[in-house]
Amino acid sequence: MAGRGSPRARSSRPSLRWRPSRSSAELLHNRALTHVPWNGLRLTYLRGLGLKAGPHTYLFGSSEVIAPQNLTIAGNCHIGRFCQIDARGGIDIGRNVVIASHTLLITADHDPRSPGFDGRLGGIVIGDRVWIGSRATILKGVTIGEGAVVAAGAVVVSDVPAWTVVGGVPARPIGDRPTEMAYEIDYGPEFY
Repeated sequence: MAGRGSPRARSSRPSLRWRPSRSSAELLHNRALTHVPWNGLRLTYLRGLGLKAGPHTYLFGSSEVIAPQNLTIAGNCHIGRFCQIDARGGIDIGRNVVIASHTLLITADHDPRSPGFDGRLGGIVIGDRVWIGSRATILKGVTIGEGAVVAAGAVVVSDVPAWTVVGGVPARPIGDRPTEMAYEIDYGPEFY
C-alpha cells in the first residue's frame, strides 16, 4: 500500500497547482494559440512565458516562437504570418521593424565538424527601422544595422551594415537606403 508521502499517493490527488512545463507552454502557443486571430491574446500569453515586447507589437497569426524568454522587441514592430522565431540564442529587435511573412530567425545550429554533432547558439540583433522581406533567413550571430533592408529570399550569414540593402544567397550588398526615415509603425490589426 502506498504511504502518505509516496509518489503514488501524491500523484493520485488532483491539484489545482499544476503548471505546464515551459516546453509544453510553448507548444500550446505554437500549435494552437498562434492560430487564434487575436494579437493581444498571443502577446499576453507569450509575455507570461517571458517575452519582452514594447507597445505596438503585432505578431501575426501562424508564427512560431521558440524560447520567448530570450526574445526582446522594443516596440512598433510587425512580424508577419508563418514566421519562425527561434530565440534560444537570444534575439533583440529594435523599433519600427517590419519582418515579412515566412521569415526564419534561427539562433541555433550544429557543428558539422564535431564528432558529437554539438549544438551551437548565437544571438541575432535587428536594429531600428529594419525591413526584412518575405522568406528571408537570418542565421545566428548576425547583427542587422539600423535602417537596413534584407531582400525577399535572402540568406543572411554575416552582419549587415546600417542603411544597406542586401539580397541573395548568401546575402550581399545590392544598394543603399536613404537615412532620412522618420516613419513610426504605431498601428496594426488587433484581430488578425
